[in-house]
Amino acid sequence: AAPGDEYDLPAMLDFALGHDAPMSIRYPKTTAEKIDRPLAPIEVGRAEVIDWGHDGMFVVFGTLLGASIKAAEILRAEGLDVGVINARFAKPLDSETILRALESCSFVLTVEEGCLMGGFGSAVIEAANDAGIASTHVRRLGIPDRFVEHGERNELLADLGLDPAGLAGAARELAGRVAGLQNRSEER
Repeated sequence: AAPGDEYDLPAMLDFALGHDAPMSIRYPKTTAEKIDRPLAPIEVGRAEVIDWGHDGMFVVFGTLLGASIKAAEILRAEGLDVGVINARFAKPLDSETILRALESCSFVLTVEEGCLMGGFGSAVIEAANDAGIASTHVRRLGIPDRFVEHGERNELLADLGLDPAGLAGAARELAGRVAGLQNRSEER
């Protein structure tokens, strides 16, 4: 499990203490942001839908929830309806909610402050594959499999495109690529 904000963290800790099985919580590397919302209860393997988008979706695992919400607000102001799912759990993955997003949205971006290779986004792609759902409209955003310079967290996130501007840019790019593929297939 990984808390998306300050409100998730104590709720996850309380849940873990009462849970009758081993549980791991990825503790934030920074002061957790507060996201005002009615907090959905913590349930094993259940995501929290912050806002359902009709065009696209950010599926976020961990501390980049606030940045993803800000990116979705930027995109909505531009006319692109992008929602945000706070995944909360990598294992077990909320396949029901995430696969519904994959089937109903033109594009989906997974967002994590962790390694891409073998990370949360990879689990989403595997779930799609297991369910027989195409994943060409999915893009994984996170830490690439290369050396990342040392620096302030916010500077590094911006360099990696994991700040609100970078996330919004990735969504615009993916939305354009998906729209181009759809136009080409309709012309055939």
